[in-house]
Amino acid sequence: MMDSVALRRKSASTATLQVPGPRPPAVVAANGGVLPLAHLLTPPVYWVLAGGGSHGAVQLGTLQAVAETDWVPDRLLGSSAGALTGAVIAEDPVSAVNRLAYLWSDIDLTDVVAGGWTSMLTPTTLTKPSLADNAGEVASLEEVFDARDFADLHLPFGAVATDMISGQPAVLETGDLIAALLASSAIPGALPPVEINGRWYFDALASANLPASVAMRRGAGSIVVFDTGTSSQKPAGTGLTQLVPAINSMLASTQRLSSLTQAAAALPVIYLPTPTGLAGTLSFKDSLGTARQAYLLARDFVIDLAEQFPTHEPLPPGLYARPNALDPGVPSVQRVLRPVSPTGSAPADPREGESR
Repeated sequence: MMDSVALRRKSASTATLQVPGPRPPAVVAANGGVLPLAHLLTPPVYWVLAGGGSHGAVQLGTLQAVAETDWVPDRLLGSSAGALTGAVIAEDPVSAVNRLAYLWSDIDLTDVVAGGWTSMLTPTTLTKPSLADNAGEVASLEEVFDARDFADLHLPFGAVATDMISGQPAVLETGDLIAALLASSAIPGALPPVEINGRWYFDALASANLPASVAMRRGAGSIVVFDTGTSSQKPAGTGLTQLVPAINSMLASTQRLSSLTQAAAALPVIYLPTPTGLAGTLSFKDSLGTARQAYLLARDFVIDLAEQFPTHEPLPPGLYARPNALDPGVPSVQRVLRPVSPTGSAPADPREGESR
């Protein structure tokens, strides 16, 4: 399946194989090729996985880069597409990256909404609580997972959704796994809310698309953030395929800064870089290309992180990110940012007197 799908995904205008080259020889030769970074993180280590629709393919790439380090999670929190990624990791941490590679090489919008957006545009949808049902998503999740209950997972995992009554994020971590994943990704108006134990939930985008602050409040000692990139696409019309991604992008951007800066003021937060200028969050046309971009960005980042923090002391609180990853002009970002610069322009180690 992988070979045929990869051929289908490859752009006709691409004249060369898009295969990342090897890492620097010094990295490959040291420590069996595994970057030693675990000493930087204070336990419990939370991996936080953001939502982002088709941009969830970004997390495949960042996970591939992280697999070349000695980082392992103590707990996982995921929102929407990030909940899917997190559950795959929690079900089988060793095979997760391979499984996600096959998933993102094959998934399309019809695997989420049976029949695609056009199937929603019928007179009967006007009387329903959402434009589509979640039967297609249920079928896809049941194909991906053997686990049906959180108790079947091998790592602690929580799917973040929005409580319809309070509007606050809720961490679903017991009982029916498939229902929790449906709740975390139930886009209001497009997919139906999900009832769990007498309460109704919908997409985490409305409350905690990047649940770093949720992880902080739950007792994280440090956080590794797997975001989903950003899109340059602006709404070209008023149709669903234009408006839904645009609204998602605006909500995610506002929440991202707030959640990251709150958490980074209290504990070390590693913010892995992600691609910009991606297609809309409903476009699955180049998922493997998106993952490749993310892999290369995150791979360079973890190499630079290892070079800039070679000692065996845990990192102090702060947001460890590329200097331009977030808006450096925002005061809340300035207060917590600990820039991880590309090799050759490294700032001083903040544990050695940096006051920024």
